[in-house]
Amino acid sequence: MKNLQINYLAVLVAAVSTFILGAIWYLSFSGPWMELTGLTEEKISASGGDMSAMIISFITYLLAAYAMALLFKSMNISTLKTGAMTGALIGAFLIGGNIFTNNAYEMKSIGLSVLNAGFSTVSCTAMGAILGAWKKYA
Repeated sequence: MKNLQINYLAVLVAAVSTFILGAIWYLSFSGPWMELTGLTEEKISASGGDMSAMIISFITYLLAAYAMALLFKSMNISTLKTGAMTGALIGAFLIGGNIFTNNAYEMKSIGLSVLNAGFSTVSCTAMGAILGAWKKYA
């Protein structure tokens, strides 16, 4: 039996892919997202833009990809299908559930919860697919 190892290139690619997917997701839904958050282009520009948010998001995606790779190693997940399915469950129920809970207490709209939890589900599915499919044997 082969021992699964962390493939650090796969972790990096999963994080970069999630970052790109986030840009596509939030650019596609920028109008509804800005309306649901109460942000405007002026508010974003006045705060210095979103560079710090981009840096923070990339770091968290990198950490999430590494954590998912550790989980996959311990669960012996080594296929695209099981990786994607596990990622979808993590995104929808762990992260998405947390988003809905936090937003409920912060009295944010259900629409914002759906938008953000939707991204978590899609991005974790993609991240899981990449990490599951990429070969990682010792």
